[in-house]
Amino acid sequence: MKTLGVGKVFQEVRKKHCSQLQFALDNNIVRESVSAYETERARLPQDISRKAIQRFDSPRLAFEVASQYTGGSWLTWLDGNNVDLHRASVRSKVKEELREALDAIAEVSLANHPHAMQDFERRKLEHSIEQSIDAIYALSMYVARVCEDYGYSWQRKWDKHRQKLVARRYVKA
Repeated sequence: MKTLGVGKVFQEVRKKHCSQLQFALDNNIVRESVSAYETERARLPQDISRKAIQRFDSPRLAFEVASQYTGGSWLTWLDGNNVDLHRASVRSKVKEELREALDAIAEVSLANHPHAMQDFERRKLEHSIEQSIDAIYALSMYVARVCEDYGYSWQRKWDKHRQKLVARRYVKA
């Protein structure tokens, strides 16, 4: 199974909601631009992708856009032949990945200055980072699947979380 580019994911999601023409009219662009994004002759601009994510409330589109705009240093949708995205399977994977990440983190001491770490400590630290990334991936897929399967708004969940961060003064408004 070939991974879809952001333009193809945009097309797949957009088709469930509206025509190219309607999307173009709603966003003050020409229909030909929508076609170019979907065939990946042109990159989906950041402002249009933001509007599409808000309008379509699609976790998959959000994943792909984030991955595109970070040069691949953020999550992409899992769509390979060996992935099982049934909500029960995703839940089991989350539990497994969280346990592995917590175990790996427990093995790391961050008390010493980074320059004073020995090679074996650095290997443990790197392993904890990799296990944490696996857990982040699993948790993100879990939230996406649960939102999709049970009718929660992906966008509203992230908006609510951001409000909580602002209220706690972890981020600026």
